[in-house]
Amino acid sequence: MGQGVSVGLSVPLAEELLSELAQYTLEAPASSWGSQSTESCARFRWAVNVGCWMPDGGSHGEEFRLLLSLLPFEEQQAVMQYRTLPDRKRTLVGRLLSLRACAQALGDPTYDHIQIGRTKGKKPFLHSPLPGSLPNFNFNISHDGNWVVLASDCLYLVGVDVSAPQIDRGEPDDETWFQDMTSVLTETERETIRRGKTHQERYAIFQRIWSAKEAVAKAVGQGLSFGLERMEVSFPELEEEGIGSLVWSAMGWSRSEEHPPKRGRTNFSSLLANLQGGARGDRQSKRLEDGRVLQGKPCKVELHIDHWLRTDWMVEQQEFSGGSWVTVALGPVDDAVDADGNFKTTFRIPGLGGPASVEARVCKHLCWLCKAM
Repeated sequence: MGQGVSVGLSVPLAEELLSELAQYTLEAPASSWGSQSTESCARFRWAVNVGCWMPDGGSHGEEFRLLLSLLPFEEQQAVMQYRTLPDRKRTLVGRLLSLRACAQALGDPTYDHIQIGRTKGKKPFLHSPLPGSLPNFNFNISHDGNWVVLASDCLYLVGVDVSAPQIDRGEPDDETWFQDMTSVLTETERETIRRGKTHQERYAIFQRIWSAKEAVAKAVGQGLSFGLERMEVSFPELEEEGIGSLVWSAMGWSRSEEHPPKRGRTNFSSLLANLQGGARGDRQSKRLEDGRVLQGKPCKVELHIDHWLRTDWMVEQQEFSGGSWVTVALGPVDDAVDADGNFKTTFRIPGLGGPASVEARVCKHLCWLCKAM
Protein backbone atom coordinates (compact mmCIF):
# COMPACT_ATOMS: atom_id res chain seq x y z
CA MET A 1 0.00 0.00 0.00
CA GLY A 2 2.95 2.30 -0.09
CA GLN A 3 6.35 2.96 1.35
CA GLY A 4 7.21 2.48 5.00
CA VAL A 5 7.80 5.49 7.19
CA SER A 6 11.39 5.66 8.36
CA VAL A 7 11.72 5.49 12.14
CA GLY A 8 15.49 5.57 12.44
CA LEU A 9 16.96 8.38 14.53
CA SER A 10 20.15 10.13 13.57
CA VAL A 11 22.99 9.59 16.03
CA PRO A 12 23.08 13.23 17.28
CA LEU A 13 19.30 13.29 17.67
CA ALA A 14 19.29 9.94 19.45
CA GLU A 15 21.97 11.13 21.85
CA GLU A 16 20.10 14.37 22.53
CA LEU A 17 16.84 12.55 23.25
CA LEU A 18 18.55 9.96 25.42
CA SER A 19 20.14 12.81 27.34
CA GLU A 20 16.68 14.25 27.96
CA LEU A 21 15.36 10.83 28.94
CA ALA A 22 18.17 10.49 31.45
CA GLN A 23 16.57 13.32 33.44
CA TYR A 24 13.58 11.09 34.17
CA THR A 25 13.51 7.88 36.17
CA LEU A 26 10.61 6.55 34.04
CA GLU A 27 9.25 5.00 37.22
CA ALA A 28 6.14 5.82 39.19
CA PRO A 29 6.80 6.80 42.81
CA ALA A 30 6.15 4.17 45.45
CA SER A 31 2.81 4.76 47.12
CA SER A 32 0.00 3.10 49.01
CA TRP A 33 -1.24 1.82 45.65
CA GLY A 34 1.66 -0.60 45.71
CA SER A 35 5.15 -0.57 44.20
CA GLN A 36 4.75 -3.51 41.82
CA SER A 37 7.92 -3.87 39.80
CA THR A 38 5.88 -4.89 36.75
CA GLU A 39 4.14 -1.50 36.77
CA SER A 40 6.93 0.78 38.00
CA CYS A 41 7.23 2.49 34.61
CA ALA A 42 3.49 3.33 34.67
CA ARG A 43 2.90 1.28 31.55
CA PHE A 44 -0.34 -0.14 32.93
CA ARG A 45 -2.38 -2.85 31.23
CA TRP A 46 -5.55 -3.35 33.28
CA ALA A 47 -8.71 -5.28 32.43
CA VAL A 48 -11.78 -5.68 34.62
CA ASN A 49 -14.64 -8.08 33.90
CA VAL A 50 -17.65 -6.08 35.06
CA GLY A 51 -20.10 -8.62 33.68
CA CYS A 52 -19.64 -10.69 36.83
CA TRP A 53 -20.04 -7.76 39.22
CA MET A 54 -23.58 -7.77 40.59
CA PRO A 55 -23.75 -5.08 43.29
CA ASP A 56 -26.57 -5.52 45.79
CA GLY A 57 -29.27 -2.97 45.08
CA GLY A 58 -27.88 -2.25 41.62
CA SER A 59 -26.74 1.32 41.02
CA HIS A 60 -28.73 2.50 44.05
CA GLY A 61 -27.11 0.03 46.45
CA GLU A 62 -24.48 0.79 49.09
CA GLU A 63 -21.52 -0.70 47.22
CA PHE A 64 -22.18 1.10 43.96
CA ARG A 65 -22.85 4.39 45.76
CA LEU A 66 -19.61 4.08 47.76
CA LEU A 67 -17.59 3.67 44.58
CA LEU A 68 -19.52 6.44 42.85
CA SER A 69 -18.67 8.81 45.71
CA LEU A 70 -14.97 8.51 44.83
CA LEU A 71 -15.62 10.50 41.65
CA PRO A 72 -16.02 14.28 41.33
CA PHE A 73 -19.66 15.37 41.29
CA GLU A 74 -19.77 16.05 37.55
CA GLU A 75 -18.32 12.59 36.88
CA GLN A 76 -20.97 11.04 39.11
CA GLN A 77 -23.62 12.74 37.01
CA ALA A 78 -22.01 11.41 33.84
CA VAL A 79 -22.27 7.86 35.22
CA MET A 80 -25.87 8.15 36.34
CA GLN A 81 -27.09 9.69 33.10
CA TYR A 82 -27.05 6.19 31.62
CA ARG A 83 -30.31 4.33 32.07
CA THR A 84 -29.16 0.72 32.36
CA LEU A 85 -27.06 -0.88 35.09
CA PRO A 86 -24.53 -2.45 32.65
CA ASP A 87 -23.81 0.97 31.10
CA ARG A 88 -23.47 2.56 34.55
CA LYS A 89 -21.09 -0.19 35.68
CA ARG A 90 -18.87 0.13 32.63
CA THR A 91 -18.73 3.92 32.90
CA LEU A 92 -18.07 3.92 36.65
CA VAL A 93 -15.27 1.38 36.44
CA GLY A 94 -13.71 3.21 33.48
CA ARG A 95 -13.64 6.49 35.44
CA LEU A 96 -12.22 4.77 38.54
CA LEU A 97 -9.48 3.06 36.54
CA SER A 98 -8.55 6.43 35.01
CA LEU A 99 -8.23 8.03 38.43
CA ARG A 100 -6.28 5.11 39.82
CA ALA A 101 -3.83 5.13 36.90
CA CYS A 102 -3.20 8.85 37.38
CA ALA A 103 -2.87 8.50 41.16
CA GLN A 104 -0.43 5.60 40.83
CA ALA A 105 1.63 7.48 38.22
CA LEU A 106 1.83 10.44 40.61
CA GLY A 107 2.39 8.37 43.74
CA ASP A 108 -0.63 10.15 45.22
CA PRO A 109 -2.64 8.11 47.74
CA THR A 110 -5.86 10.02 46.94
CA TYR A 111 -7.73 11.40 43.95
CA ASP A 112 -8.25 14.83 45.53
CA HIS A 113 -5.89 16.92 43.39
CA ILE A 114 -6.17 15.05 40.10
CA GLN A 115 -7.63 16.96 37.17
CA ILE A 116 -8.50 14.94 34.08
CA GLY A 117 -9.03 16.81 30.82
CA ARG A 118 -10.35 15.63 27.47
CA THR A 119 -9.36 16.40 23.92
CA LYS A 120 -11.96 17.61 21.44
CA GLY A 121 -12.11 13.98 20.31
CA LYS A 122 -12.91 12.97 23.94
CA LYS A 123 -9.59 11.28 24.78
CA PRO A 124 -9.06 11.62 28.55
CA PHE A 125 -5.65 12.78 29.80
CA LEU A 126 -4.01 13.85 33.05
CA HIS A 127 -4.17 17.64 32.92
CA SER A 128 -2.59 18.31 36.31
CA PRO A 129 -0.49 17.71 38.24
CA LEU A 130 1.98 16.06 35.86
CA PRO A 131 4.16 13.13 37.01
CA GLY A 132 7.67 14.43 37.57
CA SER A 133 9.33 11.16 36.59
CA LEU A 134 7.17 10.25 33.58
CA PRO A 135 7.70 12.74 30.74
CA ASN A 136 4.87 11.80 28.36
CA PHE A 137 2.39 10.01 30.60
CA ASN A 138 -0.99 9.39 28.96
CA PHE A 139 -3.66 6.72 29.12
CA ASN A 140 -6.76 5.45 27.39
CA ILE A 141 -9.94 3.59 28.37
CA SER A 142 -12.28 1.28 26.47
CA HIS A 143 -15.27 -0.85 27.33
CA ASP A 144 -17.43 -3.25 25.39
CA GLY A 145 -19.54 -6.20 26.49
CA ASN A 146 -18.23 -7.48 29.83
CA TRP A 147 -14.79 -5.85 29.77
CA VAL A 148 -13.43 -2.47 30.80
CA VAL A 149 -9.76 -1.98 29.88
CA LEU A 150 -7.08 0.65 30.48
CA ALA A 151 -3.67 1.11 28.91
CA SER A 152 -1.10 3.80 29.70
CA ASP A 153 2.42 4.77 28.68
CA CYS A 154 5.13 7.09 29.90
CA LEU A 155 6.75 7.83 26.51
CA TYR A 156 4.38 7.25 23.58
CA LEU A 157 0.83 8.01 22.56
CA VAL A 158 -1.34 5.13 23.71
CA GLY A 159 -4.76 3.99 22.60
CA VAL A 160 -6.74 0.93 23.65
CA ASP A 161 -9.89 -0.70 22.35
CA VAL A 162 -11.76 -3.85 23.34
CA SER A 163 -14.24 -5.46 20.97
CA ALA A 164 -16.75 -7.99 22.31
CA PRO A 165 -18.51 -10.82 20.45
CA GLN A 166 -22.07 -10.26 19.32
CA ILE A 167 -23.61 -12.27 22.15
CA ASP A 168 -21.93 -10.06 24.78
CA ARG A 169 -23.12 -6.94 22.98
CA GLY A 170 -26.72 -8.17 22.93
CA GLU A 171 -26.76 -8.20 19.12
CA PRO A 172 -28.25 -10.78 16.75
CA ASP A 173 -25.82 -13.56 15.89
CA ASP A 174 -25.93 -12.84 12.17
CA GLU A 175 -24.16 -10.79 9.49
CA THR A 176 -26.34 -7.71 9.27
CA TRP A 177 -23.33 -5.72 10.50
CA PHE A 178 -21.26 -6.34 7.38
CA GLN A 179 -23.12 -4.00 5.04
CA ASP A 180 -23.20 -1.25 7.68
CA MET A 181 -19.44 -1.44 8.20
CA THR A 182 -18.34 -1.70 4.56
CA SER A 183 -17.50 2.03 4.38
CA VAL A 184 -14.78 1.76 7.05
CA LEU A 185 -13.18 -1.37 5.55
CA THR A 186 -10.75 -1.53 2.66
CA GLU A 187 -11.23 -4.11 -0.08
CA THR A 188 -8.31 -6.13 1.34
CA GLU A 189 -9.95 -6.13 4.78
CA ARG A 190 -13.31 -7.16 3.33
CA GLU A 191 -11.62 -10.02 1.51
CA THR A 192 -9.90 -11.12 4.73
CA ILE A 193 -13.27 -11.20 6.49
CA ARG A 194 -14.87 -13.20 3.67
CA ARG A 195 -12.24 -15.90 4.14
CA GLY A 196 -13.95 -16.93 7.36
CA LYS A 197 -15.96 -20.13 6.91
CA THR A 198 -18.83 -19.20 9.24
CA HIS A 199 -20.43 -15.92 10.23
CA GLN A 200 -18.93 -16.32 13.73
CA GLU A 201 -15.47 -16.58 12.20
CA ARG A 202 -16.10 -13.60 9.96
CA TYR A 203 -17.29 -11.48 12.87
CA ALA A 204 -14.26 -12.45 14.96
CA ILE A 205 -11.97 -11.23 12.16
CA PHE A 206 -13.98 -8.02 11.94
CA GLN A 207 -13.57 -7.55 15.71
CA ARG A 208 -9.80 -7.53 15.27
CA ILE A 209 -9.89 -5.06 12.39
CA TRP A 210 -12.26 -2.68 14.16
CA SER A 211 -10.39 -2.87 17.47
CA ALA A 212 -7.02 -2.13 15.84
CA LYS A 213 -8.34 0.90 13.97
CA GLU A 214 -10.17 2.25 17.01
CA ALA A 215 -7.07 1.92 19.21
CA VAL A 216 -4.98 4.00 16.80
CA ALA A 217 -7.71 6.63 16.31
CA LYS A 218 -8.17 6.91 20.07
CA ALA A 219 -4.43 7.17 20.65
CA VAL A 220 -4.11 10.30 18.50
CA GLY A 221 -7.03 11.84 20.37
CA GLN A 222 -9.68 11.96 17.64
CA GLY A 223 -11.60 8.72 17.86
CA LEU A 224 -13.98 8.01 14.99
CA SER A 225 -13.49 11.50 13.53
CA PHE A 226 -9.93 10.45 12.59
CA GLY A 227 -11.47 8.40 9.79
CA LEU A 228 -11.26 4.63 10.15
CA GLU A 229 -11.39 4.33 6.35
CA ARG A 230 -7.96 6.04 6.24
CA MET A 231 -6.40 2.97 7.85
CA GLU A 232 -5.75 -0.54 6.68
CA VAL A 233 -4.65 -3.26 9.08
CA SER A 234 -3.41 -6.75 8.41
CA PHE A 235 -2.45 -9.71 10.57
CA PRO A 236 0.75 -11.50 9.55
CA GLU A 237 -0.03 -14.59 11.62
CA LEU A 238 -3.29 -15.23 9.74
CA GLU A 239 -1.29 -16.49 6.79
CA GLU A 240 0.95 -18.58 9.05
CA GLU A 241 -1.67 -20.18 11.31
CA GLY A 242 -4.78 -20.13 9.14
CA ILE A 243 -7.96 -18.27 9.97
CA GLY A 244 -9.86 -21.31 11.24
CA SER A 245 -7.54 -22.21 14.11
CA LEU A 246 -7.05 -18.59 15.09
CA VAL A 247 -10.76 -17.85 15.33
CA TRP A 248 -11.52 -21.02 17.26
CA SER A 249 -8.87 -19.90 19.71
CA ALA A 250 -10.45 -16.45 19.84
CA MET A 251 -13.78 -18.02 20.74
CA GLY A 252 -12.07 -19.86 23.60
CA TRP A 253 -12.43 -23.29 21.95
CA SER A 254 -10.01 -25.95 20.81
CA ARG A 255 -10.09 -27.78 17.48
CA SER A 256 -9.98 -31.02 19.49
CA GLU A 257 -13.28 -30.23 21.23
CA GLU A 258 -16.40 -31.63 19.60
CA HIS A 259 -18.57 -29.00 21.24
CA PRO A 260 -17.72 -25.61 22.74
CA PRO A 261 -17.30 -25.83 26.53
CA LYS A 262 -19.85 -24.32 28.88
CA ARG A 263 -18.55 -21.35 30.80
CA GLY A 264 -19.44 -20.93 34.45
CA ARG A 265 -19.72 -17.64 36.26
CA THR A 266 -16.61 -16.22 37.79
CA ASN A 267 -16.58 -15.57 41.49
CA PHE A 268 -17.21 -12.01 42.60
CA SER A 269 -14.78 -10.47 45.04
CA SER A 270 -15.18 -6.88 46.18
CA LEU A 271 -14.68 -4.49 43.26
CA LEU A 272 -13.27 -1.90 45.63
CA ALA A 273 -10.66 -4.37 46.88
CA ASN A 274 -9.70 -5.22 43.31
CA LEU A 275 -9.34 -1.58 42.33
CA GLN A 276 -7.19 -0.88 45.39
CA GLY A 277 -4.79 -3.75 44.89
CA GLY A 278 -5.97 -7.32 45.23
CA ALA A 279 -4.32 -10.31 43.65
CA ARG A 280 -2.11 -9.70 40.64
CA GLY A 281 -2.11 -11.84 37.54
CA ASP A 282 0.64 -14.38 36.95
CA ARG A 283 2.79 -12.76 34.25
CA GLN A 284 3.99 -16.08 32.91
CA SER A 285 0.67 -17.87 32.44
CA LYS A 286 -1.45 -14.69 32.28
CA ARG A 287 -3.99 -16.55 34.40
CA LEU A 288 -7.26 -15.02 35.52
CA GLU A 289 -8.40 -15.33 39.12
CA ASP A 290 -10.96 -18.02 38.28
CA GLY A 291 -8.36 -20.20 36.55
CA ARG A 292 -9.03 -19.31 32.92
CA VAL A 293 -6.17 -17.99 30.83
CA LEU A 294 -5.88 -15.37 28.13
CA GLN A 295 -5.91 -17.10 24.78
CA GLY A 296 -2.59 -17.35 22.95
CA LYS A 297 0.25 -14.87 22.65
CA PRO A 298 -0.03 -11.15 21.79
CA CYS A 299 -0.42 -10.72 18.03
CA LYS A 300 1.32 -8.03 16.00
CA VAL A 301 -0.76 -5.88 13.66
CA GLU A 302 0.58 -4.20 10.53
CA LEU A 303 -0.75 -0.66 10.09
CA HIS A 304 -1.13 1.57 7.04
CA ILE A 305 -2.43 5.15 7.31
CA ASP A 306 -3.27 7.00 4.10
CA HIS A 307 -1.56 4.17 2.15
CA TRP A 308 1.71 4.52 4.10
CA LEU A 309 3.10 1.63 6.12
CA ARG A 310 3.55 3.05 9.63
CA THR A 311 6.40 1.11 11.18
CA ASP A 312 6.76 3.87 13.78
CA TRP A 313 3.56 2.56 15.40
CA MET A 314 3.42 -0.62 17.46
CA VAL A 315 -0.01 -2.25 17.46
CA GLU A 316 -0.59 -5.46 19.40
CA GLN A 317 -3.68 -7.52 20.14
CA GLN A 318 -4.59 -10.02 22.81
CA GLU A 319 -7.48 -12.46 22.93
CA PHE A 320 -9.52 -12.54 26.11
CA SER A 321 -11.27 -15.67 27.24
CA GLY A 322 -14.84 -15.57 25.98
CA GLY A 323 -14.16 -14.12 22.55
CA SER A 324 -13.24 -10.46 23.18
CA TRP A 325 -10.23 -8.89 21.48
CA VAL A 326 -8.24 -6.02 22.97
CA THR A 327 -5.76 -3.85 21.06
CA VAL A 328 -3.06 -1.53 22.39
CA ALA A 329 -1.54 0.99 19.97
CA LEU A 330 1.63 2.96 20.73
CA GLY A 331 2.84 5.78 18.48
CA PRO A 332 4.81 9.05 18.36
CA VAL A 333 3.42 11.83 20.56
CA ASP A 334 3.91 14.20 17.62
CA ASP A 335 0.98 12.42 15.94
CA ALA A 336 -1.45 13.70 18.59
CA VAL A 337 -4.36 15.73 17.22
CA ASP A 338 -5.27 18.33 19.83
CA ALA A 339 -7.54 21.13 18.67
CA ASP A 340 -7.57 22.80 22.09
CA GLY A 341 -3.82 22.46 22.66
CA ASN A 342 -4.06 21.28 26.26
CA PHE A 343 -3.18 17.64 25.67
CA LYS A 344 0.09 18.34 23.87
CA THR A 345 1.31 20.62 26.65
CA THR A 346 1.54 17.58 28.93
CA PHE A 347 4.37 16.08 26.84
CA ARG A 348 7.85 17.04 28.07
CA ILE A 349 9.78 15.11 25.38
CA PRO A 350 8.17 15.62 21.94
CA GLY A 351 9.98 14.37 18.86
CA LEU A 352 10.78 11.05 20.49
CA GLY A 353 9.40 9.01 17.61
CA GLY A 354 7.60 5.71 17.89
CA PRO A 355 8.39 2.64 19.97
CA ALA A 356 10.73 1.19 17.34
CA SER A 357 13.02 4.19 17.79
CA VAL A 358 14.03 3.72 21.42
CA GLU A 359 12.10 0.74 22.77
CA ALA A 360 15.21 -1.33 23.30
CA ARG A 361 16.59 1.33 25.66
CA VAL A 362 13.57 1.92 27.88
CA CYS A 363 11.09 -0.12 29.92
CA LYS A 364 9.70 -3.22 28.19
CA HIS A 365 6.12 -3.98 27.19
CA LEU A 366 3.99 -5.38 30.00
CA CYS A 367 1.43 -8.13 30.07
CA TRP A 368 -2.20 -7.56 30.96
CA LEU A 369 -3.22 -7.54 34.59
CA CYS A 370 -6.73 -9.01 34.47
CA LYS A 371 -9.27 -9.07 37.25
CA ALA A 372 -12.26 -11.38 36.95
CA MET A 373 -14.84 -10.01 39.35
